[in-house]
Amino acid sequence: MSVRPRGRPRSFDADTALARASERFRTQGLAGTSLDDLSEATGLARPSLAAAFGDKRALYIAAIERLTGRVEAQLLRLAELDLPPVALVERLLIGGIDLYLTGADGPEGCLIINTAATAAAGDAQVRERLTAFLAMEDARIAELLAAAGSPAPDAHGRIVASVLHSLSVRARAGEPREALVAIARDTAAVIGAWRPGETAMSLGSGPKAGRR
Repeated sequence: MSVRPRGRPRSFDADTALARASERFRTQGLAGTSLDDLSEATGLARPSLAAAFGDKRALYIAAIERLTGRVEAQLLRLAELDLPPVALVERLLIGGIDLYLTGADGPEGCLIINTAATAAAGDAQVRERLTAFLAMEDARIAELLAAAGSPAPDAHGRIVASVLHSLSVRARAGEPREALVAIARDTAAVIGAWRPGETAMSLGSGPKAGRR
């Protein structure tokens, strides 16, 4: 007589379980997600979750690392399109918007930006993963912009990454897609108007400079 092993079900797939757990974390954050929530989301019993991933915090960190890898892969794939700077920035930001507007209970933004930033305040390991994500994002976007011919790829990369983060928050706050796309296109237009030797301040110079 065969005996069914205890623990993980035979159909267990670690990446699928992690993806489902990530979505629950994206909705509720680290503190707001219980082990029972994760068990329900993944279809795994709590002992199976613990055996596969460790405790809830370890599972959350694994979710951050998974998303970091996926975002990096998406940015690397953008390089294959060989777009000029304005088109590249629009493509990158609107792609982010399309992701941020998804979610089980409505637009939920980015797991890392919308939940890790909160958890990082009191958790050194989450803060370390958040810092690594931001550094990766800045570097990869700067590389894309340099290849596209941006005159200031590092500065432009930081601006684009910062706008991505703002779009994530705005999406979660309920701003409509057309408003988010307008921000994306405005950002692309500003970067497209930037000329070698200019600074961000010089783009705003003129008769109204200095007014509030």
